[in-house]
Amino acid sequence: MLRAVLIDDEEAAISVLVELLTKHTSIKLKIVGTALNLTNGVEIIKETLPDIVFLDINMPRRNGLEIYNEFNSPDFKIIFCSAHQQYAIDVLKKSVSSYILKPIDLFELNQALQKVSDELIEDQKHLQIEDRINIISNPLTSGENILLEVENGFIIGNTRNIEYCYAKDSHSVVVMHSQNEFFVTKSLKDLQGLLPEKQFYRTHKSFLANIYYINKFVCANENYVLMESGAKVPVSVRMTNGFTNDIKKKLIA
Repeated sequence: MLRAVLIDDEEAAISVLVELLTKHTSIKLKIVGTALNLTNGVEIIKETLPDIVFLDINMPRRNGLEIYNEFNSPDFKIIFCSAHQQYAIDVLKKSVSSYILKPIDLFELNQALQKVSDELIEDQKHLQIEDRINIISNPLTSGENILLEVENGFIIGNTRNIEYCYAKDSHSVVVMHSQNEFFVTKSLKDLQGLLPEKQFYRTHKSFLANIYYINKFVCANENYVLMESGAKVPVSVRMTNGFTNDIKKKLIA
């Protein structure tokens, strides 16, 4: 059951929203706090740690948009409820899940709640895979010795020392964890065939990542994995949906 906080300077508006949320919505909610101003609302949020905050914008003393002064990157979802349409543009610039005009339409409210519920489920999946990666990731994980053909001969190394690879023209570049780079005279596809399947993942048509150096998966406007070195390795839109499950399978293999 999702936990919600309601912030509005009008008691009647809070009462209406409580009625709608508890009796007329498809998503089960527990209202853990209400407030008549943003200052008190912020305190309630910090105490109750809700999943969703329903927030009015045009309130005395402190505008609802000032919540971003208190929570720069909120770990809860925000649904703004306002009678003033002119705030919509300002809201779109923020990390907000939905914007509902008053008087609140039940259909729009249910749509907003379903969107938030889906976002929370997806967030949880990402957290689970991040936790799993952090537990298992270990640069000392045994790899395989490999011979890589370079322009003037070859090098021999262990795959555990390779952080990621990327395509360059018809060849490849291998980036070691030490950040040394080697130009390899093989296509990325051919190189992938040489590397241990359980250790490397094709995140993008032009990139291969060593899963044991992945620190974080970010799925936003820009999809990428953050490597231990700080490098961002892109994840293609096509790969995003199955990425979490694919990595899980490799980690438990």
